[in-house]
Amino acid sequence: MKLTRTDWKYVVDTLMFLCMVGIVLIGLLMGFVIPEGRLGPGQSKFFLGVHRHQWGNIHLWLSLAFTALVVVHIVLAWGWFKGKAKGLFGKAWRPALGLTLVAAVLIPVLFWLSLSKNDPAYAEFGEGRGQQARGVASNDGTSRWPVDQAGEKARVEAPVATHDPKGEAVAGRKEAASAETVITGRMTLREIEQKMGISAKDLAAKLGLPDDVSLDETLGRLRQGHDFDMQAVRDAVAELLKAKRPPQSCSGG
Repeated sequence: MKLTRTDWKYVVDTLMFLCMVGIVLIGLLMGFVIPEGRLGPGQSKFFLGVHRHQWGNIHLWLSLAFTALVVVHIVLAWGWFKGKAKGLFGKAWRPALGLTLVAAVLIPVLFWLSLSKNDPAYAEFGEGRGQQARGVASNDGTSRWPVDQAGEKARVEAPVATHDPKGEAVAGRKEAASAETVITGRMTLREIEQKMGISAKDLAAKLGLPDDVSLDETLGRLRQGHDFDMQAVRDAVAELLKAKRPPQSCSGG
C-alpha cells in the first residue's frame, strides 16, 4: 500500500498530537507534582519509580521529536502555507513568513528577559550535567578540595594501619600522618567503599536508602531523591569505620 501525501500528513499530525500531549502532561507533572530543589521530610523526586531528571529527559526527547515533526509538517503543507501567505500579505508574503521565524526565536528571549537573573532561591537546585568540580581556594591560593553539587564537602579521617615492633598491622591507631578523605557529592557509594574500606551497602543502609539503590550513582544525585545531607554521610562513614576497628586489649602492668 503506497501512502499518499495526505496519508503522510495524517501520520505526521497524529504523531505531533501524541508528542504534544506527552510534553504537556510531563510539564504539569514536573511543575505541580514532583518537587524541585532540596527535599523536605517525606518528599521524593521519584514518581512511578522514575526520577524527576528522567522525566525531564523524556520531556526533552519528546520536544525534539515534536520540533522535527513540525518541520516535516511544514514541508508537506508548504503549498498551503505559501498560498495562504500570498492571499493575506500579497507580494510581502516572503517577509511575513520570515518575521514568523524571527518571532519564534524571540519568544524564548522574551521569557528570558522577564525572569530574574541569578535568583538566590535557585542557588541550591544543583549544577548542570557535565560541569567539572571546582576547587576551594586555600590560604596559599592553591585549589585544595573539590566541592559537591550543593557546595558542601565532608571530611572523614580514616584510621591508618601502623605496625608494632613485631611487624603486625595495628588498625585504628591514629598517627600524625593519618589519612583524611574528602567526601564530595560527586563521589559514589562504591568509590567511598574503595577509599574508606567500608561496605557501600552498609553505608546506603545507614543513610536510609532503599536496598536496590545504585551504588554507582553520585551522592549529589542521590540527595535529590532522598532525605540526607553530607553531614549524615560523614557521620555514617565514621560509625562504620569505628565498627571496623578491633577492640583494644588492655595490658595489665
